Amino acid sequence: MAVKPAAPEEGVGAVDRALSILLAFRAGEAALSLAELARRTGLYKSTLLRLMASLERAGMLLRDGTAAEWRLGPALVGLGLRAAASESLLEAVLLPVLRRLAEDTGESASFYVRDGENRLCRFRIEGRHAVRDHLPPGSLLPLDRGAAGHVLRGAGLTVTLGERDPELAAVAAPVFASTGALLGALCLSGTATRFARKREALSAILARAVAELRGL
Repeated sequence: MAVKPAAPEEGVGAVDRALSILLAFRAGEAALSLAELARRTGLYKSTLLRLMASLERAGMLLRDGTAAEWRLGPALVGLGLRAAASESLLEAVLLPVLRRLAEDTGESASFYVRDGENRLCRFRIEGRHAVRDHLPPGSLLPLDRGAAGHVLRGAGLTVTLGERDPELAAVAAPVFASTGALLGALCLSGTATRFARKREALSAILARAVAELRGL
């Protein structure tokens, strides 16, 4: 009869140190500097940089541009989703991204999923402009009109001007699971007049947000 080996009393030092980096982040903190991570973990900066390079490659940490600041990466979200694949967890992941998109652009940010021959608005954060596309979560829209509809039918990043409504415009991009399955479409929407002026900037912002969610 096989005997299950006893668990070692001590773990692997490098793994323990890497975990201490991830656990150094507290709820609500967007990013931490190298100095602050060193203070919280008690690790030398040189050791931190080596460990964080591995965590970055695994998508568990993200560096904000060229600044010496890091935040938790989307791979951790993917692990959480696989561990407890629940709607509430998906909401917890998407809503902060939608809020940031709405704050950064002023436009309304939404997440759509396919519902038969329609698209369903699952989550929505309204923009701050007085003139905007008003749409509550739970709304059903045609699948064959609008940027998000095209994405849910297989397109990549798509911009539409006045397609569903002559006064409205949108940019949308697909969000994929780690398995390659299409989870839904992340979308920014607003007036056609504003989008005609800043479609490239909005497309770039949306593409970065989608990159953060890659591999959920």
